[in-house]
Amino acid sequence: MAKQTQALAKYDAELAALAEAAAQQEANTGGGQFFSLRGGQLKLNDSPLPGNEMAVVILDSVLENVYYGEDFDPENPMSPKCYAFGRDEEKLAPHEEAEQKQSTTCAECEFNKWGSSDKGRGKACRNRRRIAVIPAGTLKNGAFTAYDDVGAFEKASVAYLNVPPTSINAYGAYVKQLATALRRPPVGVFTKVGVVPDPKTQLKVTFEALSPVPNALLGAILKRGKGQQALTVFPYPKGEVRPAK
Repeated sequence: MAKQTQALAKYDAELAALAEAAAQQEANTGGGQFFSLRGGQLKLNDSPLPGNEMAVVILDSVLENVYYGEDFDPENPMSPKCYAFGRDEEKLAPHEEAEQKQSTTCAECEFNKWGSSDKGRGKACRNRRRIAVIPAGTLKNGAFTAYDDVGAFEKASVAYLNVPPTSINAYGAYVKQLATALRRPPVGVFTKVGVVPDPKTQLKVTFEALSPVPNALLGAILKRGKGQQALTVFPYPKGEVRPAK
């Protein structure tokens, strides 16, 4: 009887772990919460973030190419006609769920070439980054206070930020800075993400290291980061209006 009870307890624990993983996967399949940068204001669920900044852990990031084929209409925001995700620029190709694939690969696509944009000398296809983040703590009057409860990081909901083309160099420089100065990837650092005005591009997204993730929290956060990698590349909705938020 004792052995049977132990076996049941073991299965209960395994089933609970699988249930949590399945729930997390479904929560990120086919969509996710996106931060808005519209009007230079950093928002989540239509709520402005104080100071136009946030303290986060960047769990994951991927290259993203998106082609809309038309100007942005704030009254009727749509999903891109063609898009691609990846971690190797040379291997980027339209996502299998993209409704109007423009080419076999991004490298061959005419809309991913400089000068293809109707305005200026840029690309018609936007090269950007999709990053997945969770809250790291609070920012008040420039002071950062990190959450010290492991459970806060284990259960925090993931939200996504599309880093625009004009800010991807800043993000790349930040990642390289962390690797050189701290020998850590973004998932191992508390990061301040901000949005500031820019006279040429209207806005820029900024990245600043707040502090390394302490060892007491590192295991839980690294686990979240590893599990997030398969979830960041969820497709855009098919045949639906993309929510403005």
